[in-house]
Amino acid sequence: MNIIFQKENFSVKKEIDSFSNSNRNSGSIMSFLGKVRPLNENREIKSIDIEFYEKMAFYQTKKIVFNLLKECSINDYTIIHRYGNLVPGENIVLVLVASKHRRESFIFLESIIDWLKKKITFWKKENYLTSSKWIEQ
Repeated sequence: MNIIFQKENFSVKKEIDSFSNSNRNSGSIMSFLGKVRPLNENREIKSIDIEFYEKMAFYQTKKIVFNLLKECSINDYTIIHRYGNLVPGENIVLVLVASKHRRESFIFLESIIDWLKKKITFWKKENYLTSSKWIEQ
């Protein structure tokens, strides 16, 4: 069970393979990969800057996971979220979930992604060719 915030990119294949090997007794392993998109509202994105308050982000994420584990029977999870300057096509977030059955994994995965998008203290600025804009959560 891991929560990781990092600047460096990650290998999706390596992370999924490692997670899958660690969870051989789980009937369901699901993943979600979020990437930097090249366009938003018909504007070309040159890059995005993701900033966060590390202690608060860890606290909020752990609290959300704790509450979700009361609702879902999960065997294991890994959450990797990047910060810093990222360009279109780069990985932003990877969530891996292992459970006995797929239903629990679906619920956990969707809930975590919703919370990461709405409630975790991240600030995201989109950089366009001639301007920049901070994005509301």
